[in-house]
Amino acid sequence: MYILNFKGRKDINILTPQGMINPFIFCKIVLMKLSFYILIISLLIASCNSKDDYIAEVYVNIDVDLNLPEYSDLQVDGNSIFIEGGVKGIIIYRMGGNYKVYDRNCSYEPSLACSVIDSVSSGVAYCGCCTSAFLLGMDGAAANAPALLPLKQYYWSLQGSQMHISN
Repeated sequence: MYILNFKGRKDINILTPQGMINPFIFCKIVLMKLSFYILIISLLIASCNSKDDYIAEVYVNIDVDLNLPEYSDLQVDGNSIFIEGGVKGIIIYRMGGNYKVYDRNCSYEPSLACSVIDSVSSGVAYCGCCTSAFLLGMDGAAANAPALLPLKQYYWSLQGSQMHISN
């Protein structure tokens, strides 16, 4: 068995070689830095997840009789109407003998009071607040900036002339 005896020699230290920080202090510094980075990343993620950036979830259960005169525009493909319901109203769009049903709340900054689809022309819905446009025939996809997300869609079913809209 060998016994290392370095008494009197200050230039040799088996635990902490020359120029190296004490391993305990080194680990402590690394853990502090790691904790700091985790805290910063958590704060960034939490700040990006604001509930104001999403269209609110509201209960929708509406029946529409398409034979009534106020819905007669829906007898022609490419036409749309606005009805009450949803977050800021509902758009019913007829396309190819079928229908698409969307919320009128614009997907760009939906918490703003003016963030409403206010007109539809040739299958394109326009928001007068932010100048976004949405393609109603393509699941409400955003056609231009600043909106990136599509319009919120609702489920619908048809029995005879009665349309049922729900979520």
